[in-house]
Amino acid sequence: MFNKYKNGSKVIVYGTGKNNGKFYKNVPATVIEVDPYYRDYHLKFKDGTEDWLSEEHLRKPYTKRKKRS
Repeated sequence: MFNKYKNGSKVIVYGTGKNNGKFYKNVPATVIEVDPYYRDYHLKFKDGTEDWLSEEHLRKPYTKRKKRS
């Protein structure tokens, strides 16, 4: 099973977290681990907080999203 983001990689978050429901808008984070069953990512933010997010809310730095038509 392959993951899109490896442990220790930098990502940009744009979405709602699963722990406390906080909305993150273009916040940089680091991947700590990946849940193999739910395929969620455990992320650590710059301020020291941690949260779980889905892969659809993450992107690599310096990339643009494709528009859905």
